Amino acid sequence: MNEHGFIRSIHRFLSPDVYAWKIHDKFAGGVPDACYIGPAGLLFVEYKYVKSLPKRDDTLIRHSLSELQLQWLNRVSGPATAALIIGVEDTALIIPSDFSANISRINYIEENISRREVADWIYSITHSGRANERRTPSGGKKLA
Repeated sequence: MNEHGFIRSIHRFLSPDVYAWKIHDKFAGGVPDACYIGPAGLLFVEYKYVKSLPKRDDTLIRHSLSELQLQWLNRVSGPATAALIIGVEDTALIIPSDFSANISRINYIEENISRREVADWIYSITHSGRANERRTPSGGKKLA
């Protein structure tokens, strides 16, 4: 699986009540991969797919979030909700703030959720606005 396939697999679980826009912008750098809209909120998501986890528990997961992508997520974080979703195989980790946090293999294993749970989280943000139900590693603290 690649990043495109991972995003598509999450979109299969999305409720039809969520408007999903897979963004493909060749002209502006750093634009998130997707935008989700519902009656209670707007959510921008940057997806990063990693083919496999590192072997050692304390090894950090390397993803390719660029400086422009980081700036974009931080910019929209006020008026809308923004998140970085890291996927490995059929699981994911949602990072709704501190997008440059270091995530180790053990952090990922302890905090990952299914693709269906990602779709449910997207629904909850766009339809209930329940930002306090976000799945964040270690309560949003920076992970090492």
